[in-house]
Amino acid sequence: MRDSFRTNVEFAAQIVVAIAVVVVAGLLIKRLVFTQPPRALNVPRISAGERLNLPDVDWKQNKKTLVFFLNKDCHYCTSSAPFYRELIDEASKQNVTLVAVLPNSAEESRAYVQSIKLPIDDIRTGPLAPYKIPGTPAVLFVNSNGTVERVWFGDASGREKQIREEFLTSAEKTVELNSSNK
Repeated sequence: MRDSFRTNVEFAAQIVVAIAVVVVAGLLIKRLVFTQPPRALNVPRISAGERLNLPDVDWKQNKKTLVFFLNKDCHYCTSSAPFYRELIDEASKQNVTLVAVLPNSAEESRAYVQSIKLPIDDIRTGPLAPYKIPGTPAVLFVNSNGTVERVWFGDASGREKQIREEFLTSAEKTVELNSSNK
């Protein structure tokens, strides 16, 4: 009888441990997969309608520019890279200039952009806070006046269709504006 009670207690303990492991694993997976990257404290966010002051960019010559703010240590940047490649493919059809800005060293930044296979040649380095970018990834669509038309912060997963449609709408609108300004 004592052995039977002991077996029952051991079995119940194993069930409790198994449930605890499942709950903890579920919470960790939820946090990793479904949370947005943390926003840096006290850094304002750039928004549509603001001018992006990125040195040495000739906005008028570029007409339309996609600026990718990335970080080699950003999980969301890496997981969004396949979508960014698709977006870049769409951008190339619209004659959009591509720029990447990373807070890493020049060598690390170039290596990272190449490792995630983004065909961006204009890679800049430096802190992101002066551009009002609180965290990565962030993608900005900028017009020929240097004014931000669209801003997308965070992981693109699950928002690919929405971002693509917003980008295409903005790119077409920018073409119309540039044509009417001639």
